[in-house]
Amino acid sequence: MVEGADLIGMDPAASLRSVLQQAVGERTPDAILATGDLAHDPTRDVYQRFLDIVAEASDAPILCLPGNHDVLGVMQTVGMPLAPLTLDAWTLLPLDSHEDELPVALIEDSDLEQMEAHLSAVQTPYALVATHHPLTALNSPWLDKDRIKNPEELVDWLAERSTTYETDLKGIVFGHAHQECQGFCAGVPFFGTPATCFQFKPESQAFAVDDLPPGYRWLKLNTDGSMETEIGRVLDFEINLAIPDHLK
Repeated sequence: MVEGADLIGMDPAASLRSVLQQAVGERTPDAILATGDLAHDPTRDVYQRFLDIVAEASDAPILCLPGNHDVLGVMQTVGMPLAPLTLDAWTLLPLDSHEDELPVALIEDSDLEQMEAHLSAVQTPYALVATHHPLTALNSPWLDKDRIKNPEELVDWLAERSTTYETDLKGIVFGHAHQECQGFCAGVPFFGTPATCFQFKPESQAFAVDDLPPGYRWLKLNTDGSMETEIGRVLDFEINLAIPDHLK
């Protein structure tokens, strides 16, 4: 997240700033959820820059998830906010699916133990789980190979443990896919969000980028447990991507 950095022809700091400026110009968020891959070069300076850019736009609390490009230990040394957030009738719960700088989803027993500890502390009737990797196949083999394995079993476990601790799992959100998607897994709705930088082309057989601009997803969490959501995009952000030969 270095100013002027070039990531296949895009400056991710500039696009993040544009996304945040447009989003907070539409309404004031109660919280910001960052679903991973917060740095391409996972250094302390980059993570601090990410936090600074967010703080320039909003003083809302933030929940950060580590993605496959992130290094959790470095995130922790900078004080990245990784803890659950409580918002009125809802709690936002992080589920770590990453392995440092490797693309494949990895949810270990320790991650489930941490999730159970989070659930046992929830004091709200509704819960939303956030993770990095997709729960569903996106018909893109190069992306799908790294998604969460056995997602129905995971969602069944999350729903059952939520009920045990007297909260209701209402949805799961994720990043990684660099595209808009939503559906259901084991009866629970899931939502993927556009990237704040470049987008991946849907249903591509190999790495391919789309010409859609940077985007974000609004989630309205109602006190009766219902959710409303919409996608926003920075339509006037100039895109001049340059794909290196080894990615074509």
